[in-house]
Amino acid sequence: MKRIVFILALVWLSLPLFCQTVNIGDILCTDGSIIAPEAYASSGRTAKGIVFYVDETNLHGWAVHLQYQGALLWSTERQDIPGLNNYFRFREAITDFNGYENTRIIRAAGNAARYPAAWAVDFDNGWYLPAAGQIRYLYGYIPELNNSIGIVGGEPFTLSDNLWLWASTEGGLEDAWDINYNGDEGHSKKNDHYFHVRAVINF
Repeated sequence: MKRIVFILALVWLSLPLFCQTVNIGDILCTDGSIIAPEAYASSGRTAKGIVFYVDETNLHGWAVHLQYQGALLWSTERQDIPGLNNYFRFREAITDFNGYENTRIIRAAGNAARYPAAWAVDFDNGWYLPAAGQIRYLYGYIPELNNSIGIVGGEPFTLSDNLWLWASTEGGLEDAWDINYNGDEGHSKKNDHYFHVRAVINF
């Protein structure tokens, strides 16, 4: 009986290690671990991104990069990219959460000179240009993200109407989607506007 109790106690004590949930604002580290902001300073780890979405498992989701990748054109030309879905209305565009696949298709269609925004991200290491739906999630948690970014020493999001981010969501031959902090959407000419790029990654 004592042995059974001892084993159960060990299992109970180990549950946090195997069932740790992830929260918005947690810090994704370069070793793949995810820790709470208050635990970062004493952890000895290096930050990689900040969590802004967690799925129903409470274990996986998306994290945003600690820095902007620049203010860039989406493209240097106006061309509909084969294989990339077009969303002509914003209510449709925000159902697009497939930033990784979008970025892969854009990069396959041309080099960095043709598609600067998609090539500004470190795609080889998992980073990509987020889809419109992902950016909407991100903007819902700017205070939490900026708090954690301040802890790890990243580049905070500027809370202004001018904070427009390019999405990897295409809007047709000439346009791609961009969204600002207030949730306003743009259906902008790919080669006419220099908007910010901020990469995200799956975990």
